[in-house]
Amino acid sequence: MLTLLRTVTILLGLGLLLIGLGWWVHPAAAAEMLGASLLDGTGRSTQIGDSGAFFVGAGGLLAIGALRKQAALVLVGACLVGLVIPGRVLSAMTHGGAWTPDEILGECVILTVGLLTAAAISRSKASSLFE
Repeated sequence: MLTLLRTVTILLGLGLLLIGLGWWVHPAAAAEMLGASLLDGTGRSTQIGDSGAFFVGAGGLLAIGALRKQAALVLVGACLVGLVIPGRVLSAMTHGGAWTPDEILGECVILTVGLLTAAAISRSKASSLFE
C-alpha cells in the first residue's frame, strides 16, 4: 500500500510541478487551463510569480517527500494544497468569487492522498525501528 500511495503522490506532485512551470514558461496557457484570465501589469507579475511558486513548491514537496520517504515534506506539500480550499470558499462566499467545486474536490483529493502517504511513511519508519 505504501508503494501505491507514494507513486500516486509522486504523480500528483509532478502534475502540480508542471502546472507551476507552465505559469513561468507559458502563463496564458496555464491561466486558461485553470479557468482564470491573465491579469495585466503588477497583477500579472504577482499572478505569475505567486502561482508558479505555489505549484512548483507544493508539487516539489509532494514528489520529493514521497520519493525520499520523508513524511514531513509530503505533509507540508499536502497542507499547502489543502489551504487553498478555505481560500476558495471564502472567495465565493464573501468576495464575489466563482464557486469552484471541481477544483475544491481536486484539492481535497491531493490533500487526502498526501495525508495518507505521510501517515503511511511514518508508520513504515516506526515499525522498522522495532523489527
